Amino acid sequence: MSLQGRANGLLGQVLGHAVFAALVSFFVGLLCVGIALAVSARSRSAARYLFALLRDRTLPWWMLLGGLSGCLVVIAQATTIPVMGVAMFTMAFVSGQVTGGLIVDSTELPPGGRQRLSVLRILGVIIVLASLAFASGDRLQSGTALWAPLLPFVSGALTSVQQALNGHIRAATQSAVVATTVNFTVGFVALIIGTFALLVAGVPWRGFPTAPDQWWILLGGAFGVVFIALTTVTVARLGVLLLSLFALFGNLVGALALDALLPIQGSDVTLTTVASAAGVLVGIVVTVLPVPVRPSSGSRREPASRT
Repeated sequence: MSLQGRANGLLGQVLGHAVFAALVSFFVGLLCVGIALAVSARSRSAARYLFALLRDRTLPWWMLLGGLSGCLVVIAQATTIPVMGVAMFTMAFVSGQVTGGLIVDSTELPPGGRQRLSVLRILGVIIVLASLAFASGDRLQSGTALWAPLLPFVSGALTSVQQALNGHIRAATQSAVVATTVNFTVGFVALIIGTFALLVAGVPWRGFPTAPDQWWILLGGAFGVVFIALTTVTVARLGVLLLSLFALFGNLVGALALDALLPIQGSDVTLTTVASAAGVLVGIVVTVLPVPVRPSSGSRREPASRT
């Protein structure tokens, strides 16, 4: 997802608006999953079964709307990464997703049912949020606008809902390809409407990447397909919160590496950024620690009687 964020951030600068970048990203993603759907007879059968579930109202129509959250994620990437870098974006996104995962897991929305909240999970989330506040304070003092960390935080929180909804579609159809296709289709339609509104309002589309070294920034949608497909498959087993933590652990490390090795304007990796990232990782570890189970008095084994 770190590569997806860097690609979409650069693409937004080339095209002239974050929504345009999101549209291209979703088009590429939809093309990838569309090909996978077309060549797989099992996936096509699962798609027909999904239509039957919707027609019979066995699956509520609103569970198809997870792609709307995906739109906001890509828009947030294209808008804020050029301002504050991949690492800071990922920390804000992680914090939002962990917070959203904690809330969503306490409801009946996840396909695996309600997940029990523990003191360690809540403590871990508090540590993550404190680390984000520490990093954001440093950025805000250097002139970064307040909305910059807030946008990825909100998009991260809504991604927890997206993962739960996609997990329901996957569980109902037994097809990650179908669930991912629905996600990209809904998001693409919404972005077409948004792009049309911007063009009518006079926002110019500057064109497409033409430099030889810019071809890869069109692949953000392909990176997104891999991420969404993996989260769709694993959300029922892990729950939204644990899935978010394991996935975003890798994202945070990758984001720091990108900003350090391939820096762009606004992506300076400072001591504060590294310390905040370490705090986020500590919060993740605390959240996934097993909760010791105290044996009840009734479960204690009585000594065997001698006869």
